[in-house]
Amino acid sequence: MPFDRLKRRKFLTLLGGAAALPLAAVAQQPKVWRIGVLAPVPPTPAALTAFRDGLRGRGYVEEQNLSIDVRWPQGSFDQDPSVVTELVNRNVDVIVAWATQTVIAVRRATSTIPIVMVGVGDPVGSGFIASLARPGGNITGLTNISVELSAKLMELFAELVPGMKRVGVVRNPNNPVYTTMALREIEDAARKLNMQVQVVNAQTSDEFERAFVQLSAESVGGVVMLGDPGVVEQSRRIAELAQSARLPTAFQRRENVDAGGLLSYGPDLNDQFRQATFYVDRILKSEKPAELPVMQPTKVQLVINLKTAKALGITVPLIMQMTADEVIE
Repeated sequence: MPFDRLKRRKFLTLLGGAAALPLAAVAQQPKVWRIGVLAPVPPTPAALTAFRDGLRGRGYVEEQNLSIDVRWPQGSFDQDPSVVTELVNRNVDVIVAWATQTVIAVRRATSTIPIVMVGVGDPVGSGFIASLARPGGNITGLTNISVELSAKLMELFAELVPGMKRVGVVRNPNNPVYTTMALREIEDAARKLNMQVQVVNAQTSDEFERAFVQLSAESVGGVVMLGDPGVVEQSRRIAELAQSARLPTAFQRRENVDAGGLLSYGPDLNDQFRQATFYVDRILKSEKPAELPVMQPTKVQLVINLKTAKALGITVPLIMQMTADEVIE
C-alpha cells in the first residue's frame, strides 16, 4: 500500500476514534434533575439555603446533577399567572410550592407534574389531597396543621401580655382557608380568656400600615399576625409599625421575632424547606406523590425577643424564658 494512502487511513482511524470520545463522555453524564420552587413572595435566603443543603445531603448538587428555578409573581398569582405557566412549560421534574395560594395556582396549571407543598394550612379542606395518610393525585408534602397550634399561640401571648382585654388579628384575605382555621382557633382561645377579637385584612406594606393605625385607634392590647408568606416578607416593616404603635405582636414564624417582633410559636420554616427534600428525593426515585403521606409539624418553636419586651415595658416570666426554644437578647 502506498505510503500516503497508509497515512491517510491511519489519520481517518484516529479521527474516528476522537469523534467517538465525546459521545462516550456524554453517555456517562449524570441526569440533571430540574426542580421548580414557587412562592407568593421571594423565599427567605435561609429557607433556600436549608433546601439546597437538604438536597446536597441527598446527593443532589447544582451544576452537577441538579438545577433549581426559583420564581414568584409580581403582585399576586392572579395578577401574574404567567409565572406559573412558564415554570410548568419548562418541564420541571418537581415543583415545590410554598403556601396555600401557591398550590392553588400551580394545580390549575398541571395535574401531572409532582407538587411538594410547604407550609399549607389545610390541604384536605382545600381539596389538594384526599387524606394526610394517602394524598392521592400529584400533591404531597408538609402541612402547618397541628392540634390547636394557633390557640396555643394566643394563650402564650396572653400570658406574656397580662391584662390584655382586646386583641387585634391581621389576616391575608387571599389565604382564606388557613387563616379561617387559625382565626377560629384564636377566637375560641380569646373567648375562654375573656378577650375580644378585632380582625383586619392586610397583605401589602401599605395595608399593614393601615391595619396598625386602625388597631391602635381601637385600643387593642396586642396584635396577632396570622401565618402567611407576606408576613415573613414584610417582617422588618411590621416590626417598625408595631414599635411605632407600641403594640406587642405575636407570630407563627420566628423570622418575625428575629426582625423585632415580640413572640412567635409555630413550625420552623427553614426546617420545613429542608424536610421538603425528602419528598423531592423520593419522587425523583420514582415514588408517587399519591402514596407519600403528608407530614405535620415535627418542630414547633417558641421564640421571644427580650429586647422588644424591654422596649415595651413587658416583663417576661422566668419560666417562659426557661421553656422558650430561643430567647433573643
